Amino acid sequence: MTTKNLKAANIFTTFVDDVDRLGLLQSQIADLTREADEIKALLKVRGKGVFEGNLFRAVVVEQERVTFDNDILKTVVPFEILEFARRENLVTTVRVTGRKA
Repeated sequence: MTTKNLKAANIFTTFVDDVDRLGLLQSQIADLTREADEIKALLKVRGKGVFEGNLFRAVVVEQERVTFDNDILKTVVPFEILEFARRENLVTTVRVTGRKA
């Protein structure tokens, strides 16, 4: 194998390793997020207030959030106004899924 081919193979291996590492991290994040959501649900059941731990403090508050139903909005607001208020951004994303054997 030439030096050029060896470098290309090493870069490929690094990319494969990076993809696998990212997938493992995302799996761990999903598990941790599930556990965190369960704990948040328990705190919400206790009601509004401040809860002290040994290292951290949790605050449970209630607040109203205003959202708009886009489907209804599109039927009552002229297209030209919606287009005027629309924003476009270029977004680059990375999605990782488990490989099928």
